[in-house]
Amino acid sequence: MRGIRVDFQDTASYLTRAEWHPVLQGPLAEIWEPRTGDSLRLMVPKVEAAPDYSAMMKNLTTELARYEGRSPDQVREDIARQFLDITKLRAASEDLIDDTIPLQAGIALFESAKGLVTASAASTLMRQGNFGRNMPKRAISHAKQVRLGHTLQGSYILPIITEVRVPDVYSLDEGADVDPSLDLGVEEARFDRRVNTTMAHALQVLEEIAVRRGRIPSISDMRDAVAEGVSRELCDAISRVLTTGQVDNYDIDFDWAPAVMPPRLMAKRVDFPREAVFVVDEIASTLRRVERVEEQVIFGVVTNCAALLDEDSGRVTIKAAIDGRVRTVKFDLDWQSFSLASRCMTERRPVAVRGILHMPSGRQATMDVNGFGPDPSTMTLDEALSAVDMDSGHSQLRPPRETN
Repeated sequence: MRGIRVDFQDTASYLTRAEWHPVLQGPLAEIWEPRTGDSLRLMVPKVEAAPDYSAMMKNLTTELARYEGRSPDQVREDIARQFLDITKLRAASEDLIDDTIPLQAGIALFESAKGLVTASAASTLMRQGNFGRNMPKRAISHAKQVRLGHTLQGSYILPIITEVRVPDVYSLDEGADVDPSLDLGVEEARFDRRVNTTMAHALQVLEEIAVRRGRIPSISDMRDAVAEGVSRELCDAISRVLTTGQVDNYDIDFDWAPAVMPPRLMAKRVDFPREAVFVVDEIASTLRRVERVEEQVIFGVVTNCAALLDEDSGRVTIKAAIDGRVRTVKFDLDWQSFSLASRCMTERRPVAVRGILHMPSGRQATMDVNGFGPDPSTMTLDEALSAVDMDSGHSQLRPPRETN
């Protein structure tokens, strides 16, 4: 994480999660101490533009490292990544790859990073088996903004770094009887985390059908995979590395930002051994040939749920960010999904809707829905509480401290 900017919000989040709290607050700095009652106190600088900011941060990490029994570099790295999702692409070969990599395989790894990001951004916007020349402009633009970190030790690891400073739910400040408003700035900021979530889930599905099942998936399986975010372009990004003949295993780790609620039910790691490339290529070839089915994915917040007792479905209204504008979209859901929509409305929780979108000029936008649920880029409250119950490290799900 060398060279990553560390600001006051990063430091405050780290200290809060490590059971520290502020005891003196001022416009330029704060004094923090452990909740355990230890006498140690730390001065936390707040103004990055101050000439002594770097020196004060160095002193802080040195003292904190001594307190935790770790190196200052380890502490600074953990502080720096509070609001960063880090996707680690690892090319491994017992004979050919250590801290260096053959040129051909290295080029393929970097090209794969771009392909994975672009394909995942495209599938965050639309579910399509083969984008080809119809790759959404926003997906191409998003890939240009993503940053790569320095390569890491451990075979050859390339980190993709994404900043995620977004709330998990919309504010309740409007009052319980007032529809939540959709903030285009917040929705734009959520896109990066949503792309990472699409990538993680799509690769998990691809691993399941290309590696774990041990057979060529059926056309039906492939169509189901497309609905989950798999595309020909995603398959090509994996194949590009495995077909060099110099990589025995291509695995991808997802390290979610500690200060932001993690996505829903995601695997932490996926693995693609070299022998899986035949099935991956077959899936890609099939998706290139089969009839293209286009489904749009929209994200928004539920503003109304209405239903009659004698009907078998309910009408849901959401506000969604579509093409840079806030649009109202209405659609019908079965009772189970309708109940979920009602709950999401109560909790002010963003939702994701997949289907065929109709936006006739000057008329109400509607959607034929094929998939509905809470926005998968963040856990629901129940999932978070369940994760805490199963995980002895309760502080992992601690929300960041609010700062001015």
